[in-house]
Amino acid sequence: MPLNIPKKGFFATTLLLFCIIIFNPGQTQARPGNSNDRISVFLDTHRWMDTDFIREQIPVVNYVRDKEVADVHIIVTRHGAGSAGTNYAISFIGRRDFLGMDHEMTYWAPSTNTADDTRRGYTNAIKVGLVTYIAGTNLADRILVEFDYDEEAQILDETAEPEVDPWNSWVFEIYGGANFSSEEKRSNVSSRFGFYADRVTADWKIRFRPYFNFSKQTFVTDDGDIERSSHRHGYQSYVVKSITDHWSVGLFSSGRSSTFHNESFTSELVPAIEYSYYPYHEATRRSITFAYRMGYAYFDYIDTTIFQKDEEFLWSHSVEASARFQQPWGTFRAGISGSHFFHDFSANRAEIYSRISLRVFQGFSLSLNANYEIINDLISIPAGDLALEDILLAQSQQATTYSLSGSIGITYTFGSDFSAAYNPRL
Repeated sequence: MPLNIPKKGFFATTLLLFCIIIFNPGQTQARPGNSNDRISVFLDTHRWMDTDFIREQIPVVNYVRDKEVADVHIIVTRHGAGSAGTNYAISFIGRRDFLGMDHEMTYWAPSTNTADDTRRGYTNAIKVGLVTYIAGTNLADRILVEFDYDEEAQILDETAEPEVDPWNSWVFEIYGGANFSSEEKRSNVSSRFGFYADRVTADWKIRFRPYFNFSKQTFVTDDGDIERSSHRHGYQSYVVKSITDHWSVGLFSSGRSSTFHNESFTSELVPAIEYSYYPYHEATRRSITFAYRMGYAYFDYIDTTIFQKDEEFLWSHSVEASARFQQPWGTFRAGISGSHFFHDFSANRAEIYSRISLRVFQGFSLSLNANYEIINDLISIPAGDLALEDILLAQSQQATTYSLSGSIGITYTFGSDFSAAYNPRL
């Protein structure tokens, strides 16, 4: 059962809410190569985590560069809850002398957090999680655990009415912005603004998001100025209901007006159902899901399409299977999907993708990415030839029957096992 650090409430004031784990750094500055009974920790994190801050705040462990030489392997993943905030799942995996001592913690970062609030929050969660391992070493006497316990507050909390959320879990966000650049021979201006309305609970996931994007490019040539304007406006919305820990159903709706896609206006309504092989609460570390969607859409085109259509109503459906794992051996994500329109089965699309990062052996990692699409459903392509300027500036979608991309990379790290030093100087 994952341990949680709640934001507020009774447990926050009496048990672990303000459980402040203070690691006394006195006489414990990390000295790589001399463990001094410190445990070795491997931080398996992403770039969005401030690992320098973690090292600075928790100096009583040795940070190593590979899980194979670690006593504790810490894996951190995150998943958003709409505009409400982000949930961080922190897994502690014991190795060597701590083999089998595994546990998890979570940290909730509301969207109102500053970046510093968030990094202090997940760093404190890591502090709490490491106590289990440090308590069995000679460094245990350098740990001070404080509980902010208020007996009067406990009595009041036990008799108080449950807290009422006046917003009923709804979170709203308004955003907007603009960019511009100018040179002697060219200029560009763009703007974007929109709105989010999200509600995320254990049983429901709801979103409504309208958006508006506009851009204009100008190029000065000897034959005169070339100006190209484009826009992409629309909305996205969904309602997803949890049925069990393995099943969920949803209703998705979207609308769009896009010069790039030759769409004056498109509107779509799509019911969906999903099955998760693993329970949903394990999704931060592993998931295998299967989804089916069937929908009805209206298309109103800016220019007549290659199929001689100015507007049409179409039925379509799709199936998708995906897998995602983040484990001590690395990360893996793959999926396969297929869809087609019912009016013409040859108007179809299929996609397969995979992304894998493997720790093959100590210090050596391999990463592979591949994506392949068979594309036969570009029903909105305008008839006639595109202007050369539109092709070069990517102002309009072009016909294609496939898309292929991929990458490969390797890294090999060797030398000192320790990486505890934090040095912000030049």
